[in-house]
Amino acid sequence: MSNPFGPVGPAHNSFLPEDYIRSKAEGRANIITLTLFAVVLAAVMGAFVVTKASVQQVAKRKSFVNQQFQEAGRKIDQLKALESQQAQMMEKAEITAALVEKVPRWAVLAELTLRMPTDMRLDSMVIKCTRPKPEPQASATAPKPPPIKSIAGKVAGAIKGQPEKKEPDRPKPQVPRFTYSLTLEGTAMKNQDFSDYLSSLKSSPVLDRVEMAFIREVKEGDKEFRKFQVTAEVRTSIDTSVLSKSLQALVAARTRLVAEAEKQNEPAPAGTPTAAVKE
Repeated sequence: MSNPFGPVGPAHNSFLPEDYIRSKAEGRANIITLTLFAVVLAAVMGAFVVTKASVQQVAKRKSFVNQQFQEAGRKIDQLKALESQQAQMMEKAEITAALVEKVPRWAVLAELTLRMPTDMRLDSMVIKCTRPKPEPQASATAPKPPPIKSIAGKVAGAIKGQPEKKEPDRPKPQVPRFTYSLTLEGTAMKNQDFSDYLSSLKSSPVLDRVEMAFIREVKEGDKEFRKFQVTAEVRTSIDTSVLSKSLQALVAARTRLVAEAEKQNEPAPAGTPTAAVKE
């Protein structure tokens, strides 16, 4: 097979003119060249179309992923806002709970009166509320003294166009803590009554650090009494079930004592012999 792109030479056994043969060869070469060009152009166009379609798909995926990231960012911002609101609400709830007495006054009064012997009286009861100073927060470095502010400095900064430094955030308010101290004064007939009362107060679930301040003898007319003072601290937290059981036991014991006292004070029935009284 002859090369269509090669030089055309005269044919040995051909009677055709050389110009005709040369034109035929050039025509075949042109057709082959155009065919190859069309094939290459079609391949390039196909590659361009495929590349453009893949680029469009990648752009769509990128847009979809960006939308998902934006939605996730909005959800994260909403979650952070909710967490911040929850933290603020918890701080307010802790502050509000700290302002409410954990142990009501009526429970303290019931514990004091129901544990008291029948021959004892209470003269005064004082509950004092104090708020201890909060502990300073530990810092790695010593606090620097605040810079001296002046109007000239602010004016110079405004002229130069320099923004003023922002003040640091204020510290969050700490939850207040309260302690309740109890001072109790009363009068007893016997030292044993006071000793029993002091032991009973030490076992009370609402009191802590029960101590005797003093006890001394006093006279009221012809009778001698024991004047005493007791100091204690009211617990800031207590289990309600423990307090309920303690009050129920004290009420039952006091009811039993009252019933026994009433039974002893009942008059004897008619016809019952009584002992003769010697003069």
